[in-house]
Amino acid sequence: MHIQTQRLTLRPLSLDDRQWILTLNRDPLWLKYIGCKNIFTLDDACDYIVQTHAQQQEWGYGLQAIECNKTHQPLGVCGLFNRFAFRYPDLGFALLPEGRGAGICKEACEGVIKWATEQGYEFLTAMTHPENSASQHVLERLGFKPRGYYYDKAFPGQTLFWLNLT
Repeated sequence: MHIQTQRLTLRPLSLDDRQWILTLNRDPLWLKYIGCKNIFTLDDACDYIVQTHAQQQEWGYGLQAIECNKTHQPLGVCGLFNRFAFRYPDLGFALLPEGRGAGICKEACEGVIKWATEQGYEFLTAMTHPENSASQHVLERLGFKPRGYYYDKAFPGQTLFWLNLT
């Protein structure tokens, strides 16, 4: 999974990304809306990156680094996940503070949605914390529709969204 958009490259995470992955996982908005993933050290960040590679190999999709084409600066992550509760993948994203507010998230998600459509997926899901209005706004601008709530141990009370790709 390697995606180019006008301003961005979405590429697999590498161990060289460990510092900004640690920073992202300690960001107050990540902790509030996504939750603590027990990433406290650079070694933890490396383990997280290795886990994304395993998911990519198993499912054929996964979390990608969002990188600015001009500066090659990392801006966050975007990609697809297997939540095992649905037949189709789940879109997920998170941005570093320097990536927020410039349409980066929407552009990265559009690239992932285009890739998913080309792969023949019929639907995508997405989940947000019920108070995360910024992410909900992005999803709605992408055409996702709210479909109630999703509950499980890892994601208590998430707002569920659904996108028909056909």
